[in-house]
Amino acid sequence: MEGIFGDRRSPLIKGLKGTFILKLIPEPSFIVLLKRLVLIYFLFGLCRLGFYFFNTFLFQGVTVGKVIRFMAAGLKFDTVAILYTNVLYILFCILPFPWKYNRISRIIFDAVFIITNSIVLLANVADFIYFRFTLRRTTMTLFREFSHETNLGKLSFRFIFDYWPATLFFLGLLAILIYGVRRTRMPDRYREPLISYFIKGLVVMAMSVGLFIGGVRGGFRHSTRPITLSNAGEYVDEPKETHIVLNTPFCLYKTIGIQDFEKVHFFASEDSLEAIYNPVKYPVPDGPFVPHNVVVFILESFGTENFGFFNKDLENGKYRGYTPFMDSLCQHSLVFRVSYANGRKSIDALPSVLSSIPHVREPYIVTQYYDNKINSLGSLLKEKGYYTAFFHGAPDGSMGFSSFTRLAGFDHYYGMSEYGKNADFDGTWGIWDEPFFQFFRQKLGSFPEPFLGVIFSVSSHHPFELPAKYAGKFPSGPHPIHRTIGYTDYALKQFFAEACKEPWFRNTLFVFTADHTQTTPTHPEYLTSAGLFRVPVIFYMPWADSGSVSNELIQQIDIMPTVLGMLHYDRPYFAFGFDVFHEPGHFVVNYHSGVFQIFQGDYMLQFNGKSTTGLYDLRHDPLLNHNLAETEKDTRTRLEIFAKAFMQQYMNRMIENRMTVPEEK
Repeated sequence: MEGIFGDRRSPLIKGLKGTFILKLIPEPSFIVLLKRLVLIYFLFGLCRLGFYFFNTFLFQGVTVGKVIRFMAAGLKFDTVAILYTNVLYILFCILPFPWKYNRISRIIFDAVFIITNSIVLLANVADFIYFRFTLRRTTMTLFREFSHETNLGKLSFRFIFDYWPATLFFLGLLAILIYGVRRTRMPDRYREPLISYFIKGLVVMAMSVGLFIGGVRGGFRHSTRPITLSNAGEYVDEPKETHIVLNTPFCLYKTIGIQDFEKVHFFASEDSLEAIYNPVKYPVPDGPFVPHNVVVFILESFGTENFGFFNKDLENGKYRGYTPFMDSLCQHSLVFRVSYANGRKSIDALPSVLSSIPHVREPYIVTQYYDNKINSLGSLLKEKGYYTAFFHGAPDGSMGFSSFTRLAGFDHYYGMSEYGKNADFDGTWGIWDEPFFQFFRQKLGSFPEPFLGVIFSVSSHHPFELPAKYAGKFPSGPHPIHRTIGYTDYALKQFFAEACKEPWFRNTLFVFTADHTQTTPTHPEYLTSAGLFRVPVIFYMPWADSGSVSNELIQQIDIMPTVLGMLHYDRPYFAFGFDVFHEPGHFVVNYHSGVFQIFQGDYMLQFNGKSTTGLYDLRHDPLLNHNLAETEKDTRTRLEIFAKAFMQQYMNRMIENRMTVPEEK
């Protein structure tokens, strides 16, 4: 530490004494600046190592050599974040004004240096944990995502203790920061004639401004474009590794006021584009419209890994999962063997499931296009006379769900306020699932038929607590989420035990999916870039004689068009997904670490918007060990065409607000 944080008599300064460099510098304010910036580089490096070691289970295959390469590459991104963070302090140090040496100025700017750098270090450390939930570095959309939350203080306090290793890591960084500042204090006065001081100061300031501009741009060439998040892809072998190269402050700075999308033009004409992929649907039903009630359960973190039904071969056939009721219901349902989410966060699920709008780059709800004209399962069925309602046991306004469902055309929103019994509040997120599911059932019984009821559960979420009366009742498994999965599964069992007695039950189509997978899968099959999106899609029809398993691929954005197809919906509508029973050639899409993942048949293509980065045979290579991009070029080309068609339809229609059926048609 002495070599970095030592005072003016350190060996480094002694060695430079009398050199041209020190003669040029007007007093040691610039030396203090350099030493403190080196300190922050050191702390950013520790953060990069911490980020990797806290999340090694998500970066399998990363070698020591790769980590060294990522550390070196990350310096470019650290430079941008460090310079932006310390711009005020840098300006203070390079301005050739003697007043910066007085005691008050030094105290103020030391405090500025410590506070600003503490904040960005905290952002880096917070992503040690939050990255597990999102699989991407945090951007400015975080503040829009949580702008409606009322319990952030309580949640933050809880996270401090629940993830105490990260808390200790941050406190260690803070201690090093404060120690380094104390060891590199500014002197109390300048020591040369005023004229000489100003001349030298102006030279140093000009040099510093030039270095600053080159640093924040990522280079000094005239042709250099300002460095962005995507530049991290130049230094990695897989898209997910970009998050080790990046740092969170850089991602926050680079997404301030950014436009979410840019138009693309892979296809010259709309006709050629629509021949490959057209999100405007003109259904031709098999018969007249069937007004079944529709009930949709979106279950928090209920990834496919938690089900015994989907994992009969896991752990040599001994795996039982944590969802005994849902496993039994699957025996009587239409179940899709392979199904995927279109995002990694709760806020991604609602547009995907209800409006067939997937997550791309940022959650749709918080993009600047959130107010585009859209259709949804709610608005389309309301045209058929349905009563529509959405239920979420969290405080009203949480996650922006109430505003989205209103824009999506739902009649009513029922949240914690409408429930009205604070005794059932879990203390963190909302009403416990068991009582709120019963509230949901009772409300459904009061609605006129046909109705659409959608409920988003809350209990299978950090901090993974249970009502006191259920302590020890559910298997905990290797992760604490498993006992809360078991609790929500039990709440579903209680719901159906009562719902099956209701007169509306036999005429109701039930749909089950998850918002996303759990943050820390426990089996390698679910840790891949494909497995991290594996969620169930299940249709339960009480009037059906038996269950069945479909081998068709399905995703969250297919739920809306597939439900409409099952009801024989006969009007045009807009959906990025497919009716899997009536539309041929469909594919699955999700967006992961800056890359589009396109699934069709047994294959998954990874496409970064310009070129293919990976092609995998999921059936024969479930752990994605063998990249076939160079050996199966016909498959790669075919899937690239789908990827480009999807990108053009999604980006251009989002920007142009063309997400409904054209009125002239």
